[in-house]
Amino acid sequence: MAYIGSSPKNINTRSVIDHKEYLGSHADTSTNSGFYTFYANYTPGNVTVIIRGVNAGSSDYTATNGTDIRISTSTLTLNNDDVIEIIGYTTPSSQILERSDVNITGGQAINLEKLDAKLFMNKNEYTANLTIPAGSNGFFCGPVSFTGTINIEGVLNII
Repeated sequence: MAYIGSSPKNINTRSVIDHKEYLGSHADTSTNSGFYTFYANYTPGNVTVIIRGVNAGSSDYTATNGTDIRISTSTLTLNNDDVIEIIGYTTPSSQILERSDVNITGGQAINLEKLDAKLFMNKNEYTANLTIPAGSNGFFCGPVSFTGTINIEGVLNII
């Protein structure tokens, strides 16, 4: 198939390794005092937690050891019939995305709206300088044209 511009590249290197659905009544509340604990396998930083049909933000739970997910009982009260869905992913270190064919130079990105740890943009051309600080994630929805400089210390995704 012919493409205008670059051919598509598969950039999703994550694989589902565990997918569990629990009820609130299944929570382990004795192992970790003050937490509802649920068990699933995942690579730290690669887990999706859905509580009552709503995708939970990473600040709503603790998932650091690759085997359990903890939700503070002081933050949220689960009812016995509440549904908690956990999807654990793995990211093979040999498949971490590296791109050498992307060049971004020039001015700066403007009109940013920052919500939590995400950057949302609504324009397709940016002329100002932009820095994505370490520990932050940003994304652009393309096509995007830059005449600014982007300093990426964190993570930038262009989709």
